Amino acid sequence: MGSGMNQNGRFTRGNVTVDPLSVASAVDDPAIAELLDCDSGEFVDAKSWIGSWRYEQLIRERLDIKERQLEQSRFRCPLCSVPVYLVSNQFKRFFFRHAMEDGSCPAETRSPLSREEILARKYDGVRESAPHRRIKALIVRSLLADSAFTNVLSERQWRSSHDPGSRRQPDVQAVGPMGRMAFEVQLSTTFLDVVAARRNFYRQEGALLVWIMGGFDPDYRRLTISSFRTIQIF
Repeated sequence: MGSGMNQNGRFTRGNVTVDPLSVASAVDDPAIAELLDCDSGEFVDAKSWIGSWRYEQLIRERLDIKERQLEQSRFRCPLCSVPVYLVSNQFKRFFFRHAMEDGSCPAETRSPLSREEILARKYDGVRESAPHRRIKALIVRSLLADSAFTNVLSERQWRSSHDPGSRRQPDVQAVGPMGRMAFEVQLSTTFLDVVAARRNFYRQEGALLVWIMGGFDPDYRRLTISSFRTIQIF
């Protein structure tokens, strides 16, 4: 899902246009002011590090940091050694947040609600809502109408060829000219680690992941990731 770029090639920060070549901005008073760089073993100032990137570069860097968290973290909190990742507020100003927070670290960066509670509240009933079913049916119908695609399946498990215990259930999957493909319908924003985990899974499978958006307003949208192709369904 690419970052909020309008038709003039500029990113949107709420209703404010952001030049993709402008310097990225940190929040004024971040809870995690210093980072342990696990690659260099040095401590770095979080605001200075954020400000060393152009806005468009930091959008891509944000996903890389999150993906590395699944294996070997790029940054950790110097106070508690918990991995941290990069997020932004509604004004597209950046800060670092703990991957896990139990209250033992002086730097509190998370909502009182757990990630699972937030997901449950946000997505209860959405996955099988009428718009979700409609878009999923459109994908299936479109693929079946194209002889270039075979083995079109809806809501079927995809087991990892590398790890028998790892699996996903894409909304639709098929085999096309570019190989095996997974199609995911996305009607609202989701956690970055959900995006990263899904991308890693299908990348390891040598497959292509396509995100299908129910609506996509280029002049007003939240942070998205430029490495994903987005398709609007009317």
